[in-house]
Amino acid sequence: MKKILIPIGTLLFYSSAHAQLSPTENYVYTKTYLDYNGTAPSKTSETVQYLDGLGRPKQVVNVKASPLQKDVVTHIEYDGFGRQVKDYLPVPQSNTMNGAIISSPLSNATQPGIYGSEKIYSEKILENSPLDRIQQQIQVGNDWSQKPVKFDYDANIAGEVIRFTTTTTWVNNATKSEISNSGSYGTAQLYKNTVTDEDGNKTIEFKNGQGQTILVRKMLDGTQSADTYYVYNEYKKK
Repeated sequence: MKKILIPIGTLLFYSSAHAQLSPTENYVYTKTYLDYNGTAPSKTSETVQYLDGLGRPKQVVNVKASPLQKDVVTHIEYDGFGRQVKDYLPVPQSNTMNGAIISSPLSNATQPGIYGSEKIYSEKILENSPLDRIQQQIQVGNDWSQKPVKFDYDANIAGEVIRFTTTTTWVNNATKSEISNSGSYGTAQLYKNTVTDEDGNKTIEFKNGQGQTILVRKMLDGTQSADTYYVYNEYKKK
């Protein structure tokens, strides 16, 4: 399989040979040869990625990629802080522009044979802080719009997580580690991240300051849980 990548620095030269592309836009044109009969390519795949003034992708055009030889376009947008919080599904167009940028790529999405009235993007809701941590993630489709995956960030409380320690000795030319219960972690000694899935099932993960996972707790109901502890020896090995 052979690929031709056209760097941005040569766009002005290349656009004269491919007038179907948008010469006033920044783009990366990729052509992949899918078949070759020894003389000329008989089947190719062409993709044009258009970039905005900051060099960020804003539209991806798959030229004649649908079964009816129409363009399939992926729309990309950013919020006021430059974050991509929506991921759109590719939208088949009503015709082909031979790689030119599409001014309204989402207008054809509501056709009954395509997506109709369905929600065609997944969405991330981020917290209002420079950390940009995800608070909710909502999947594609109307059925999932009221069933987000929720993310919560906290710290542990005293007595919530058991502290296991190891003592390693050298026995018979090998290391031997013994695990002992050393009480529990004090307040705010561990990071506590909670993920609640679309069905309301909670998974709580506790990590120490070194990023090591100490405990993964899956809640079975409001009070019962299934705990998996990770214990590390003096050499930071599990």
